[in-house]
Amino acid sequence: MSQSFCFFAVLVLVLAVQIIEIECGECSQIMGKCGEAEDCTTRCSFYASGVHVLKASCSFLNLCTCTFDRPLPKLAAPPCLIGLGVCSNEHNYEWCQKECLSKYPKSGIGACVQEFGQNICVCVYNS
Repeated sequence: MSQSFCFFAVLVLVLAVQIIEIECGECSQIMGKCGEAEDCTTRCSFYASGVHVLKASCSFLNLCTCTFDRPLPKLAAPPCLIGLGVCSNEHNYEWCQKECLSKYPKSGIGACVQEFGQNICVCVYNS
């Protein structure tokens, strides 16, 4: 085998491991309702002391959801929380738990909770 091929193979392996670590380290938090006066990106940045904001979104039921590169240091475990949909008669606790476990099989716990004026499926997980 040539030295350049070995170098290339090692480089690809190192980059693949780094990409996997970044994806596995993501942590989401619901930071409340999106308001007209307050920008969700600004709210996420305020809470992101020592972590990097990957995404700020108001797309899930008009709730400000922040995605960070790792759990926030000031939160107690499990620090990650994401909304998965609206709970109803068809979408109940069993559905919510199944959805959460499909996304986070190692640590996900799903529950339907009355929050922000709606009955939503919330998934709590460790990153």
